[in-house]
Amino acid sequence: MSAGHRFDRDELDSDQHQRAVLGLVQELGGRLRTSGEIAQVLTLTVTYADRTQTTRSRSLAEPTAHTPALAATARELLTGLGLQRARVRTLTIRAERLQPAGHAVRQLTLDHADDQAMLVEAVQDRTRRRYGRDVIKPARLAPRPGVGQKR
Repeated sequence: MSAGHRFDRDELDSDQHQRAVLGLVQELGGRLRTSGEIAQVLTLTVTYADRTQTTRSRSLAEPTAHTPALAATARELLTGLGLQRARVRTLTIRAERLQPAGHAVRQLTLDHADDQAMLVEAVQDRTRRRYGRDVIKPARLAPRPGVGQKR
């Protein structure tokens, strides 16, 4: 299962790369949860302006469809590439070695923050299904005020 983002123009800004990866992980996590699957591996593919590609994969600490865990791994993959001054055309994230979510094994903890985050994520998924994909998203993915727009 994969999600991809093509920039309108070759993108040099690493902040835009990070925003795109976060958006892709949001989409991918939702799709994994909707299909009742979890991923064991994430793969990031970067396509540059000259159409060459770099691909990196990483196994997740535990198989999951939990967006924060997927996002942390995706950020590590992107940061590990060191894309300073790279003209990026496309970013693609692929969830691999999928298995049914019923096979997931989670380490129990006394910290309820993770459980609360998963409950919030379930509410967000239901809201997105009912009102559309962009109704709830991280603040970092909200449109940024540009020239001539009010803050």
